[in-house]
Amino acid sequence: MSEPIIRTLDLAAIAAPPSLDRDSAAAGGVQPVFVGDLASTAPPTSSLSFEFARIDDHGRVSGRSVLRELRWAAGTELDFVLRDSTVVVRERRGTAQQVTSRGLIQVPLAMRRWMSWGPGHRLLLVSSSRTAVLVLANASILDEFAQTNFGALSEVTTR
Repeated sequence: MSEPIIRTLDLAAIAAPPSLDRDSAAAGGVQPVFVGDLASTAPPTSSLSFEFARIDDHGRVSGRSVLRELRWAAGTELDFVLRDSTVVVRERRGTAQQVTSRGLIQVPLAMRRWMSWGPGHRLLLVSSSRTAVLVLANASILDEFAQTNFGALSEVTTR
């Protein structure tokens, strides 16, 4: 079997090599030690899936990977609820809104107007396979998160 294309680097081995033999000492450098491959790392433990989508001219969004994660096929009936600054979508029988045969979800017009979402508006789709819920939010919600949690984004460097 061939070596993995992408390998992880063992930084501890570089920082403190166990010993240098004559051959490596002659080369004048420390050779990195690679451990495992990325394919063998454990999958993430989060039950959340994230995706970006744009609202089309008919008020629909496409979130195929999210829908696949939720196991919502074409014809799945959906219920929409406004909650805080998001729209929460759940599967519920007897509703008028459905996943289309092309895997699109049409956000009701009243909710689009309330949220000021128009054609081309970028949304963050967050799904939970554990609770079978899809949350639609302004993608700009990540701007606030990034500014709060990633100080390097707001640092100004001068030379």
